[in-house]
Amino acid sequence: MGFREERAAFEHEFEAYYSALPNDVAHLRSRLNLESASHPEWTPYRLKALLYETIARECPVKVFRQFPFFYEIGIGKPRTDLGAGGVGAWLKEQPFGRALAAVGNSFWRPYSESGLSHGWAVLDDNHHSLGYDKVFRAGLSGLVAEAKARLARRCSAEEQAFLEAMIAGLSAQMYLGTRFADEARRMLLIETDPRIKARLSRIADAADRVPALPPTTFFEALATILFMRETTQALEGNGISVYGHLDRILFPFYERDLADGRLTPDEARDLLAFFLARCDAAFGMRDARNHVGTNTTVVIGGCDADGVPVFNEITRMVLDVYREYALVDPKLNARVSSAHPKDYFGLLAQFSSTGSNVLSVFNDDVIIPANAKMGKALPDCRLYVGGGCQENVLENTEINSRATMYMSLPGVLLMGFFPERWEELAKRDGFGVTSFETARTFEEFYAVFLRNLRAVIGAHVAARNRTEAEGARYNPCPLHSATISDCIERARDMMAGGARYSFGSVSLAGIGTLIDSLYAVKVVVFDQERVSVTRFREILAADFEGEEAFRQYIVNRIPKFGHGDPEVREFSARVFADVARAGSGYLNTRGGTYEASLFSFRSFVDFGRRAGATPDGRHAGEHLSPGMSPSQLALGRECSVTQVLRALEPVDMTDYPVVAVLDVKMPLSPEQADPSVLESVVRCFLDYGGSVLQINVVDPSALVDAREHPERHPDLVVRVSGYSAYFRTLSPDIQQEVVARALAR
Repeated sequence: MGFREERAAFEHEFEAYYSALPNDVAHLRSRLNLESASHPEWTPYRLKALLYETIARECPVKVFRQFPFFYEIGIGKPRTDLGAGGVGAWLKEQPFGRALAAVGNSFWRPYSESGLSHGWAVLDDNHHSLGYDKVFRAGLSGLVAEAKARLARRCSAEEQAFLEAMIAGLSAQMYLGTRFADEARRMLLIETDPRIKARLSRIADAADRVPALPPTTFFEALATILFMRETTQALEGNGISVYGHLDRILFPFYERDLADGRLTPDEARDLLAFFLARCDAAFGMRDARNHVGTNTTVVIGGCDADGVPVFNEITRMVLDVYREYALVDPKLNARVSSAHPKDYFGLLAQFSSTGSNVLSVFNDDVIIPANAKMGKALPDCRLYVGGGCQENVLENTEINSRATMYMSLPGVLLMGFFPERWEELAKRDGFGVTSFETARTFEEFYAVFLRNLRAVIGAHVAARNRTEAEGARYNPCPLHSATISDCIERARDMMAGGARYSFGSVSLAGIGTLIDSLYAVKVVVFDQERVSVTRFREILAADFEGEEAFRQYIVNRIPKFGHGDPEVREFSARVFADVARAGSGYLNTRGGTYEASLFSFRSFVDFGRRAGATPDGRHAGEHLSPGMSPSQLALGRECSVTQVLRALEPVDMTDYPVVAVLDVKMPLSPEQADPSVLESVVRCFLDYGGSVLQINVVDPSALVDAREHPERHPDLVVRVSGYSAYFRTLSPDIQQEVVARALAR
């Protein structure tokens, strides 16, 4: 029997376990607090070592009868926790952690309430990747040996404490492996089903070996990935979002197992199906309300460190499993390049045409050079993955803080119209806001906007740096650091800049709305002199009340980003470049810099809800443009997919190494979707230099009906910025955005 026959039993067992979470770990927190109070001299690293040992020894381990891998620990986190909770977050809950979070939150609260920005206090609690290649090469025992060898050399007291905590974490993780083996053997004693007995026996044998030792088989490789991801985030209280570059990592094991007769293609496919189906089942994605996915990604395609394209039987299997079993999570990120064979493009197009709407396409020809421009070594850049949604991170070598600070570009634009609204906050945070009233030409107006943008970003970066600098005290992660290049050699935690690359970003939202607004000001204020800056301010303050004819002129007569107008194309390229420069180059506290990002996640909805009217004709409260996509107003006029893609041509997207996402809605039912057309869309996206592409194949009439009658469309899945979800589980405002964009096309 395979996954197809066992799926119902597997999902039933998972539902019974996960619906009962969280388990009670209050006694462990009490014990940890008592031990900490008894040793006020202990460093955060020593406290983290205590936490590792306590979790490994005391938290229950769960082996499922209907699931072939071992990974689950009862650490007291809710079912839909993204990896940063439970008792693993104990250090963050201590007085210092709470005080640091309060400092950060006091900074962010007024900005969030105004709709200008929102963010988190310290380093990113999620969106990280493990160094799977390092684990596969050395095993945890090998990493212990590396840490001990570094400890034997000259070390400061802090370096010694870090390395000792790392060794304690790796040892705790290996001990967990023995506990899983013991639990499987205990279950074997009472199991009567021969099929389940064989499964438990394999789990016990594998848990005895991996990941203490490097995996040697396809099964062990999958088990290692899952075990490392789940137990590392449980022990660290930090979310590990990435399952890794599966077809690159797994194919050598698959090929060797086939040659040695240990595995058949059907068996490999079943193992992949269980592995990939875990997220939907564990998180209860069919019934989760207003949730944003499991924050888990897998990557296929792309290339290896030498630049050789990756496309193999595992690539095909992953796509087949997603299609056959209609999986929503993990998020499927497909890396593509001009060097990939036609078959790969065809498979991606065929997959997209099914209406699964879970795929993001990453352009290697842009993203790899974009990261290299930041001074990262080319072989490292080639091993990037999507770090939770689409915000990429270099696997094995990089710790990034990328999805933790979002800012509204149209919100910054409105500051120049209404600077008085920001006087108190600007004074508090030490930046100035310049009014547009002084501008006599559009160039002066535009310079004021960029000046304000740099001032606001600078203030936000300064605030983030004040709290981020305490990251290694707030929640050091020596165990995770063991898998990341250079942390052992430098004897420095990833939270303190030990990783080879330690970058960050301000994720800028609404660039399509910004471009259209700036261009509208250029035309109606300075070129045509229809209104003054002062009068435009009054119109915006009144949300175009009494000025509908003027608004309609802007909406219908002035070209917008995504249209074919040559002047707008040139203007758009300029704004993209200037915004990238304004959002880049700031130093962080971990030895890295900030990189430009147009990854907006859901902030284009939240910011839009709080933002006043904008000069492009958008009413107050309406959504901003998502990612790097055109605005809703631009799509409301005749605007083909080809025009949208061609709008990318003059833009240098290598200015945005973190990623810039283009949403394309195809208003078709899966029965109407032509794979050859979708293949052309992907190829055009690459040819015109796009960064990341999301394609939604959605029938507008089905969406409208699903909003009124969700029971008729239980399996309708849509892509929403950085995640996919069942349409019926989305909040009303997100549903409205999806419907509106589909109807506009």
